[in-house]
Amino acid sequence: MLRRRMLTTAAKAAAAAPAAAGAAASLAGKPTLLKSAAIFGSANALGFGISAATGSHLHLDLIGTGVFAVAAVATAGADARQRCSAGAVALWAVKLSSFLFYRALQTQHDGRLTEILSTTSGAAGFWFISFAWGWVVSLPHTIAAGVPAGRPRFGGPFDVLGLGLFAAGLLTETAADYTKWCFKADPANRGRFCDAGVWAASQHPNWFGNLALWSGIFLLNVPTLAADLPAGAGWLRRGARLLGGAASPLFLLSLFYGQATDAIANQAELARRRYASDPRYAAYEQRTPLVVPTIASLGRLFGR
Repeated sequence: MLRRRMLTTAAKAAAAAPAAAGAAASLAGKPTLLKSAAIFGSANALGFGISAATGSHLHLDLIGTGVFAVAAVATAGADARQRCSAGAVALWAVKLSSFLFYRALQTQHDGRLTEILSTTSGAAGFWFISFAWGWVVSLPHTIAAGVPAGRPRFGGPFDVLGLGLFAAGLLTETAADYTKWCFKADPANRGRFCDAGVWAASQHPNWFGNLALWSGIFLLNVPTLAADLPAGAGWLRRGARLLGGAASPLFLLSLFYGQATDAIANQAELARRRYASDPRYAAYEQRTPLVVPTIASLGRLFGR
């Protein structure tokens, strides 16, 4: 769901990717960045090949999201923080890709992708953007994995905060996907919008969860990104690493709010048209935050 909505607006969203990755440009030549690019590139080339050969697109999320786990494990560093980061990324990727693949097998169709995947050029563009998206979003882990293992030792404040934020984001994303899946599976909810569970606190709680977990992965890796390693690494090099790692959550933040406000595509307008006959939707849209929940919206959630 998350990945598919993003990639259907790939042409506009892609414009942000080079800028988001620009901070990592000075890091070219790092083995982990090259290895990550090779893995994401190979996986998405395979995905395109399957699409072109079979005409089926059920494998989109299995490959496009699942490759995060392969890249994370393949680039895992030697120390505890780097391995913890790899484990966190792999856990998220396996969880989300397996759910999305199961959903694809159940539904056998996604109307949002029909047009973009109907031509060879459209499918090629889709898989190229999938490659670029994966490489940029995984930068916090990939860049940190290329720093020589050593200090600062694992277990500090950034580690605790990062893992806590990752766990909260993972749970939120999972709750959002599960709640909406169950909601849509109930025939009584046909034609209705979902405001159950975490959807009462945010119009896009799955996006919020994804943003939170990747922000957590960035925070987890901050001590490594900012470390004076290798010996003598200057402030410019450390600053470039931090900026490159921050590109991931910043890119996701701009993308999600761009989609939520119709700055990218017209998803919000389509939702208004779909539920125009339901007066509750206008009230829901007015009182519920787009992505990041507020204290008031959380109060409504837990006050139910």
